[in-house]
Amino acid sequence: MRILPLAQSKRSSGECDLSEWSIESHKRELLLALLAYLYLQQEMNAERVVAALDPRARSSTKRALPNAINKLIAPKPGDLELMEHGDEDEQEKARNRIQVSIEHRDGHLFQYLSWVAARLASPTSILTPPHVRQADKGFDGFIIDLDDAQKKVVRVVLCEDKASQAPRSLITRSVWKEISAICEGDREDEVHSSLNTLLKAVPGLSEEELEDAVDTIFWEKIRHFRVSVATGEDQRGNSDFALLFSGFEDVALGPLESRVGGILPFADVRAGLAELAQDLIRKLQEIGSVTGDSDV
Repeated sequence: MRILPLAQSKRSSGECDLSEWSIESHKRELLLALLAYLYLQQEMNAERVVAALDPRARSSTKRALPNAINKLIAPKPGDLELMEHGDEDEQEKARNRIQVSIEHRDGHLFQYLSWVAARLASPTSILTPPHVRQADKGFDGFIIDLDDAQKKVVRVVLCEDKASQAPRSLITRSVWKEISAICEGDREDEVHSSLNTLLKAVPGLSEEELEDAVDTIFWEKIRHFRVSVATGEDQRGNSDFALLFSGFEDVALGPLESRVGGILPFADVRAGLAELAQDLIRKLQEIGSVTGDSDV
């Protein structure tokens, strides 16, 4: 039995395999538990939540809990204090930091949500865990599929996740350029480094087989791209967000199924992610109280 706390529905698009995600209210607590364990760097416990199994109590929870909660707090209390009592220069700097902190918190949280969507859609694939740090550079994630013998790479999906109030301009300004650069051979070293790291976790794969798995990859046939966006309902338009992905085919040639798009809409993306962050802090504190680590 698998728990699916994030619903995914197909949407029509001529550019990519597009799906719309939604957080089901009656499964919100399960989603929060799954996210909480990911923030605590307890991926196996997150997998247990998906599999409807009881998570294991971990001694590392006490050490990880304060940092996990801190990543969900935006704006920072010090900046709010400066906005109220600082001079004009201090207020301006605090205002800029507040905006950046909210954007970083939201982008980081959405990476975790995107990981959940990917795991639910591809239960047997190998996934990189979400970034530990906010605003980390590089790809937001990889999804790898092996053949039945678990020796040959048959699909590599490079993932880009964005949370934005104006996603179209962000996609055209940043995401399409990033994908074009990859298709032109740039950042090949980063791709190979990430693949090596992921494949080292495959049971029974020798060092020589790992090298062969990477060296024999025919990129043009197995390389896919996945672009996921959290945004507001005001971006839906008449095409269920499909227009946001216009131009995807131009920058990533290949069959439609080699391009994957995902949308998580909120009535207001900043308010929606802020509310989710607060609920997630509560869930982390609940987990901490069960393991005796609630003094945060």
